Amino acid sequence: MSAHRIKIYTRSMNEALYNRSMFFIDLPYPKVRLIDTTADGYLYSLVKDTDADIIINIDEDAFVFDIDKLKNLIDYVIENNFVNCGMPDGGVVHLRQLNPLVTNPYFNILNVREIRKKIVEFKEEDYSVHKDEYMNGFPNKILKSAYEFVYYEPYYPFFVWMSQNFKTLYLNAKNHPDGESTILCDQHNQPFLIHTWYSRLYNLDKEHTKRINNAVHECERSCGRTYKPTINELINKIFTYNLSQIKKYLKRIKKKVFSAKN
Repeated sequence: MSAHRIKIYTRSMNEALYNRSMFFIDLPYPKVRLIDTTADGYLYSLVKDTDADIIINIDEDAFVFDIDKLKNLIDYVIENNFVNCGMPDGGVVHLRQLNPLVTNPYFNILNVREIRKKIVEFKEEDYSVHKDEYMNGFPNKILKSAYEFVYYEPYYPFFVWMSQNFKTLYLNAKNHPDGESTILCDQHNQPFLIHTWYSRLYNLDKEHTKRINNAVHECERSCGRTYKPTINELINKIFTYNLSQIKKYLKRIKKKVFSAKN
């Protein structure tokens, strides 16, 4: 592995999911969990970390099932001077049909050392409207589904700016058989990670929780390791789910009362 200073960052809202995601990333790098941050504020926090050269940005509902492929990908990104690496946010999987110049931040490898050298040149207003020339050099062969050059998220201009000022490695991905999750592939088009999306619904929505847990179990079987939740996690799971059910029940009662009055 590289001698660069590498850190692993996650924007987190659910400790149980975060613990599961980190369980699969068995790498000797500092792990930083940021909570209560905005999507764009989180990304700028990564760039500002002057104690890091390379940052692996990964969502808490993304699970690595082949750590060797991730290690090789990190080396490949560094050795080939890529500053950003990730899946296009449109044109690759059915769930995301947005701007392909942007790499969705559920997984990125970012050379923040190089980004810091030019960040003062970044002006959001200059990259808030699409220009056809932005696609010059983009690997169009990776596009296989719908996309649109929209600016859907507040961090979109930042990623478009990076695509025009640095080398970006766009990764292919596949739709998971569960109909919702995404299977991310490495530089050799080999799968190594499952992103389940809908992390905010974990332990709140029964179907999404079951689907995410199934993805975790799939990764466990692939890597031959089993995650064991702590007692606190199990207690919080029961409390959170029961609280969610109580809120749904009260909402139904309120609706019935309102209907009766009318």
